[in-house]
Amino acid sequence: MAEGENMGGVKVAFLEAIAAVIPVTLVYFSGWAYLSSYVGEFGIDATQLEVSFPTVLVYAFHPLQSWPVILFVLIAALVAIAAFKLGVRNQAFWWSSISISLVLALIVISYAAKNSAAEMVENVWRGQKIQSFANVNSADQEYTRCANELRLRQIIGLPTRLFLLCRSAKTPCDRGVMYAIGDDGRIIYTANEIRSDIRVRQICENK
Repeated sequence: MAEGENMGGVKVAFLEAIAAVIPVTLVYFSGWAYLSSYVGEFGIDATQLEVSFPTVLVYAFHPLQSWPVILFVLIAALVAIAAFKLGVRNQAFWWSSISISLVLALIVISYAAKNSAAEMVENVWRGQKIQSFANVNSADQEYTRCANELRLRQIIGLPTRLFLLCRSAKTPCDRGVMYAIGDDGRIIYTANEIRSDIRVRQICENK
């Protein structure tokens, strides 16, 4: 009898551990999917960035508050409640349902993250994201000119690196130069940014 109770206690503890880990994992996945999609649009490899765990969690709320994710959660909750009220108690059913729900959740979150990231990318190119300035230890005249003309927009700021976009003066919505700046104020590298979407300029002109 005691052995059975111990096994039951272990099983409950195991289920509680899973219940605690799954939400955090989904939130982290959401933040990382958003972050990698966002910086990837500027040719930045997210795996090369030093991003802290709390920072990833903060970025997670962009896709998590989108309608696809909210709708998915509501549908999943309604289905679970309906199944429980109908008296479904089969463990195999619930485990398979949870597994399928997790896979679908990852797909929905990934979709929402890409859409949310695309919106933020659009804000950067349209000049709607915060203007950013950095004290650069460089004689880069183009950077200085861009800063003076208020064409710099922050892509992402991290403790050890700052990524800025200098939007083109002539075609700001589809041409620019990205600057990667270290914490010592040195320009680490630059990259030309060109958007190939033919609708970009029309969207920008009609903003």
